[in-house]
Amino acid sequence: MSGESSHETKEYVRLTVINPDTGKLFDVRTAAEYTAVDPDGIRTYCREGLVRATRYKEDGEPLFDEDGIYWLRRIQSLRTEMRLEGPSLRIVLDLMQEVERLRQELRRL
Repeated sequence: MSGESSHETKEYVRLTVINPDTGKLFDVRTAAEYTAVDPDGIRTYCREGLVRATRYKEDGEPLFDEDGIYWLRRIQSLRTEMRLEGPSLRIVLDLMQEVERLRQELRRL
């Protein structure tokens, strides 16, 4: 061998990584467009604690980050595809959030 390590002779491809956490916030109208949940439904989900707004505008209107959009889509899917409502919906959402938290914890290990 000539003393070169094998990684020095390999070609690498540069990939563009898209960071999903852009810091962008979405108002209720935009969130409704992205999630197929009507604006009043989004406000109800916030009041019921099913989804958390990232921040609120001065007029009290909720703003959502991409994580909030993700959970609004999950809620809509559970309601339409699984026909979950009320306490059943809350239990499934709580379990999904716990699974996600555990996944993140495992990634850190």
